[in-house]
Amino acid sequence: MDRVLAGIPREQCLVYLDDILAHGSSFEAALGALRQVLERIRAAGLKLHPEKCRYACREVTFLGHRVGGEGIGTLKEKVQAITGWPTPTNQTQVKSFVGLASYYRRFVQGFSSVAAPLYQLLQKDRDFVWTEQCQEAFSSLQRALSEAPVLSPPDTTLPFILDTDASGVGAGGVLSQVGPDGERVVAYFSRRFNKAEWRYCVTRRELLAVVLSIKHFR
Repeated sequence: MDRVLAGIPREQCLVYLDDILAHGSSFEAALGALRQVLERIRAAGLKLHPEKCRYACREVTFLGHRVGGEGIGTLKEKVQAITGWPTPTNQTQVKSFVGLASYYRRFVQGFSSVAAPLYQLLQKDRDFVWTEQCQEAFSSLQRALSEAPVLSPPDTTLPFILDTDASGVGAGGVLSQVGPDGERVVAYFSRRFNKAEWRYCVTRRELLAVVLSIKHFR
């Protein structure tokens, strides 16, 4: 599919394996993008399954996200699975919860720092002890995802704003843009420190947050 649709800009078409999203800022633009995609598919001798196609939608589900005119949001059923998750009683359950929550980590500011107590439970040869810090991390992630914002799709014609921060356990960044409706978040980024980075002084941690955030959003 990458070869078949090569050259069509992301502003008109997104493709992941066999999932294709032809889109535009207006009905006419979306129609033009769709026509170009269909012509490429026909020229390649491929066919689409009619029952798996949706046309002229103002909002669609794409790769586990809700995509519409307002921006990119989470799926209600996935968030409900996270908020309704029972308190873990072993490492396997913690790993499953963190894995599911991580799918929407870009919707949560400082995800790695918030989830740090849960990550510590997953360390090799560590006894499973569910502490107050673990419960707070678990509840905070559930609460954050239940209140997850609708992220603004990036507009390459506008300048970007990158705010970074570092804590004792990790670094994070917030990518945003200022448009007609004010400043809106494009995405959040976070990452835990490794053993060497934990020994950094405060200044080096803050600088590392800048470097990591720029590399991530590049």
